[in-house]
Amino acid sequence: MRVEVRVGEDEAELRSLCRWLRADDELRSAFIGLPSTATAPGEMGSALDIVEVVLDNVWSAASLVVAVAAWRQSRPHAGRTTLRVAQTEVEVIGDDEEQVRRVVAALRAATEERQPPAPAPGAIDDMST
Repeated sequence: MRVEVRVGEDEAELRSLCRWLRADDELRSAFIGLPSTATAPGEMGSALDIVEVVLDNVWSAASLVVAVAAWRQSRPHAGRTTLRVAQTEVEVIGDDEEQVRRVVAALRAATEERQPPAPAPGAIDDMST
C-alpha cells in the first residue's frame, strides 16, 4: 500500500516527519522516502511536498497513523496533516484510538476499492482446463 503523507508547506516539518517515521520500530519494514518532483524551468521553491510510505499490508497502516499522530503531538503547532491512498485523502487531527480507527478504516476501504474482487467460492478458473 502506497501512502502519501502531507504536512502543509514547510519542508523542515516534512523532513522532521520523515526522520520520525524512519525511527519508528513498527515501521521498519516500510519504505519511507521524500520523492522529489521536478519543478518547471525557471520556477523557484521546494519540490518536496510529501513523505511517501510504502507499507507491506493494510495492518501496517495503524502503525503509520499512530506514528503520525505521535509526531503531531510532539510539534508545538501541528499544521494540517493528511494521508492519501489512491483518491482517498484523510486528515489526521488527534491521536486517540477512535481517530486511529477512523483513518485506518478509510485507508483500508481505499485499498480494497483498488483490489480486483476475489473469485466466488467454487468458481471455475478458465486457466485450469
